[in-house]
Amino acid sequence: MTKADLVEQVYEAIGPGVTKKDCAAIIDAFLNAVKQSLAGGEHIEIRGFGTFKVRRRKPRLARNPRTGDPVQVPSRAVPVFKPSRLFKEEVAEAADRPAPPPREEPPPPPSWSGGASWGTDEPTY
Repeated sequence: MTKADLVEQVYEAIGPGVTKKDCAAIIDAFLNAVKQSLAGGEHIEIRGFGTFKVRRRKPRLARNPRTGDPVQVPSRAVPVFKPSRLFKEEVAEAADRPAPPPREEPPPPPSWSGGASWGTDEPTY
């Protein structure tokens, strides 16, 4: 699912009165709030969904794959997401259900190839 798909799904869930542009702005604002909070060292807990945190990775010794030489990798902060128990259960239940049939897409419009110009039966050269 892409961000555009998420905007479409939120738009359909909210119904009339809110434009797709408004839904996109809401989703952007939410994502920016999450990024800013995590960058500020805070963690975000959304009940029934999960927790976003920043975890510190320890420094470690790695190897350059080309030369095999050891390389020191410094410690760094990484964002992590831990789903709630309820979220995990819902995903597990959904995985056990059969997949819904794929949505049918409308057929593509007819192509206008063949060399005839608009309004005439004469071929164009």
